[in-house]
Amino acid sequence: MSALQQLFAATMGGLAPILAAALGGLASEYVGVLNIALEGLIMAGGFAYIAVGAVYGPFAGIVAALLLPAVLAYLQDLYARKARADSFVVGLSLNLLVPGVASVLSQLMFATKGVVSAPALASPRLAQGMASLPIIGPLLFGHRLSEYLAYALVGFVFLVLGATPFGLRARALGMNPDALELGGLRPGLIRGWAYALSGLACGASGLALAAAIGAWVPGLSAGRGWIALVAVYLGGRRLFGTLLAALLFALLLAGANQAQALAWLPAELVAALPYVITTVVVIAGAAIKRRGRKKHQP
Repeated sequence: MSALQQLFAATMGGLAPILAAALGGLASEYVGVLNIALEGLIMAGGFAYIAVGAVYGPFAGIVAALLLPAVLAYLQDLYARKARADSFVVGLSLNLLVPGVASVLSQLMFATKGVVSAPALASPRLAQGMASLPIIGPLLFGHRLSEYLAYALVGFVFLVLGATPFGLRARALGMNPDALELGGLRPGLIRGWAYALSGLACGASGLALAAAIGAWVPGLSAGRGWIALVAVYLGGRRLFGTLLAALLFALLLAGANQAQALAWLPAELVAALPYVITTVVVIAGAAIKRRGRKKHQP
């Protein structure tokens, strides 16, 4: 496989967790409150897959990885609404709470707060023989089963937000909650389900990350939740824009990982490169948007 094909393959593999989390952020953004807890929900999904899967098998692990973050996200929003708490603060608290709880449970279940290895839960690669096909091969084939599952969830969320009455009501809620109440709908319920959808997508992201290595690693998300939030804003809070922004970040991360093979680059620089590039892209995107606004001003 050529270097370019390797880059394509790495990009598509890395796109699955970023895009899933980004659509999760977009689901809550539609109802007017961006879910800042994407990072914690990704880790909850990854830990649930390893913890439950190690005891009850891969299928149970997959179910737990998807459902636990969905329930956590729903409860997160329910608490914020009922207690009239700041959603941003509640989300940040969840980001801090999940790693701590995972560490305690890891100690109780596996007698370690560090890496929990579960090779039997590593997701297999599918159709590897077809991955060598020109262009289309590394894009469609040779990826892990968990990554294909993440893409399936991405398709589901994409359809729910873009082609169902729920997606329309979610957007209406973000623009004018009073209009929904006048129509006899319950804004709180729609917002709660949007958060649950956000958690479900983040669970798919955590599942893809944990199954790729067959282990739970503290800090598994490695900033992908924050990158997903940036992708939502860089994509203009729209479905296709978010998709393109997530693809850009996946390409940058894949390129940075391939740069590790260059011996003359310092390891610290290579490790920081994805986040430096993310910062540059955000600044450039903001500058372009600001210039566009100035052009449209009379």
